[in-house]
Amino acid sequence: MASFKLHDTASAIDYLITATETSIGRSPESDIRLLSSSVSRNHGVLKIKDDILNFEDFGSSNGTYINTIKVVGETALKNGDALQVGDFELKVLLDTDDDTTTFNGDDDATQIGAYSPPEVAHASPPTAPAKTTVETNIPAMWSENAGLEQASGTVFFSEDAGSEASTSYRDGNLNIAPIGDTPRLIGLNLSIQGVIYPLDTGVTSVWKIGRDQQHVDLWVAESSVSGLHAQLINDGQRWKVVNWMSTNGTFVNELKGLSTYLKNGDIIRMGIAEFAFELPTAPQGSVSKVTAESPKKKGFFARLFGK
Repeated sequence: MASFKLHDTASAIDYLITATETSIGRSPESDIRLLSSSVSRNHGVLKIKDDILNFEDFGSSNGTYINTIKVVGETALKNGDALQVGDFELKVLLDTDDDTTTFNGDDDATQIGAYSPPEVAHASPPTAPAKTTVETNIPAMWSENAGLEQASGTVFFSEDAGSEASTSYRDGNLNIAPIGDTPRLIGLNLSIQGVIYPLDTGVTSVWKIGRDQQHVDLWVAESSVSGLHAQLINDGQRWKVVNWMSTNGTFVNELKGLSTYLKNGDIIRMGIAEFAFELPTAPQGSVSKVTAESPKKKGFFARLFGK
């Protein structure tokens, strides 16, 4: 029997599919459990028949999409397809060297999303086209304030964060030591002002950020930050921040995004907590620390490059 993999593009997790049937859902009984209220308890099932991988949706509240086309009935998957289950994007991979092979419940607590694909793969009567926005085809659990973390006590903020902290940072008015040879996040306001979060790429390439101290790598004890708020990912020479399951969204330089590539000096905002992203100019090896004796350096670029 052929085996297949589903690759979670946000968290870089692989799920090996070898059984005849593999259930997907939010329920603890699911073979692949996806923890998000955009995923129904019994969302759907993967089936391997005659070495062909198929997916069947169990009438989930938010639906399932293959390459932005809504799944109706049992649908075959092929190598490289993007399977959208709630706010999870799972890439289908055939677990062989053949890249050309074709793969031919009650959701009482599920939050209803508004994911609107450009087309539907069945012959239903035509409907009015979905309203086009800058976030067309983005799962609503990521693109809107859908309240994923309300039950965990996240305080909702709809207003923009003030720019005083980021302005002070760019003007060099924060007492922060010059960067060493380790990438880092710097807290700019609230209780995290001056806190250094080292990003050691020799240890990991994915950092989970949020208020849930037991399940994240970078802990932020601020009420507007969700328990599982965002992920910072190093993809070779590139860095990106990916919104995870936040109530208040993730912004880079005040632009809201699901997945945003970063450059040196970008300002990341989660809720009303602000961070600066900094890259070193020398090879990584040591960790920079803020000390009370650190000299204040005027000027954004002077401080970034240690001049």
